[in-house]
Amino acid sequence: MRLSTVADSRRLTGRSLLLDRPGAILDVRLADTDRDAAIRAWRAAARRLLEAVGWSVETLAVRPFAGGVSLALTAPADALYAATDLNEAAWDAASAALEGRTEVAPAAVVAQLRAAIAGERNPALVALHEAARARDVTFLAGEELVSVGSGGGVLVWPAGAVPEPGRVDWSRVHDVPVALVTGSNGKTTVVRLLAAILGGQGLTVGYTSTEGVSVRGTQLAEGDYSGPSGARLLLRRPEVEAAVLETARGGLLRRGLSVDRASVAVVTNVADDHLGEFGIDSVEQLADVKLLPARAVGPGGAVVLNADDALLRARAGSVAVPLVWFTLDPAQPEVVSHLAAGGRAVLCDGDRLELAEGGSRTLLAQAGEVPLTLGGAARHN
Repeated sequence: MRLSTVADSRRLTGRSLLLDRPGAILDVRLADTDRDAAIRAWRAAARRLLEAVGWSVETLAVRPFAGGVSLALTAPADALYAATDLNEAAWDAASAALEGRTEVAPAAVVAQLRAAIAGERNPALVALHEAARARDVTFLAGEELVSVGSGGGVLVWPAGAVPEPGRVDWSRVHDVPVALVTGSNGKTTVVRLLAAILGGQGLTVGYTSTEGVSVRGTQLAEGDYSGPSGARLLLRRPEVEAAVLETARGGLLRRGLSVDRASVAVVTNVADDHLGEFGIDSVEQLADVKLLPARAVGPGGAVVLNADDALLRARAGSVAVPLVWFTLDPAQPEVVSHLAAGGRAVLCDGDRLELAEGGSRTLLAQAGEVPLTLGGAARHN
């Protein structure tokens, strides 16, 4: 058997398609007929290496796709670069076994991995991460900074001067409301609209998008900040009272979710776009990526989905928190049954934009009166 080389190897700093916490992932291209044997060999090699470096509690996960497989493992938050080394070493060992090659000396590999883990180790960071999770507040690490809380409830320290959890004034730490916006089309428009709505309520609002990072209309950074780095930059600003984060497919696949918790997640639609990267080869798989932000929403929040998108309708059952549908078709069957069960939806019924809750409807605006609709002609807006 001749196996292909690794297509991509990277850290996962947040929840991802395969893992519910940080870790590392490999995307491997290989023949479908070789995949099962490759997965078994990788599992055996990865488990052996995890045991050897003292990470026996970590978990493994795989996601097959046409012509390949993604191989992932969880790891301590302060050793993610070492985790990618370990994952690559496990694949090298699996490849050697399946191809009949001599494996690199296992003892030398383990020694190198232990040295990498020791060089990266930051027990204070791990302790603070666990303390933040126990208190259900945001923890962010990156750009040589570590923070807990967000916006007006954030505390920030240099990565080399992280305090013990017992020395943190947790009474000052809290999260501000966060909205995550994803989808194939319309993300930035929705982000800007939500920021304007929240700002109209008197809040100091910040948002991230493919255009940059802004707070109360002042741009802090220009460029594509629709990933984790933009989220960290914005959520560490103490003047922010509410945040709207554009959450693009690329960032979700490269690093996972930028935050562990959000008040609401919005998915505008799923289209046949950007396929063939990171093992996502079909629009159905892409839909799973777009729904990843729903995992950050707690029981008191909501996930807002486009009822006119067949893929989102088909996958709505996987969402564990309350749904709010939006639609241009008030007779859409899923919406009708959702409302009959007491759910919520936003409808465009003729020229009326309405909030529907169960059997009641509230007029929000006449569509033609909203400037963005160009007199009602731009129905997509």
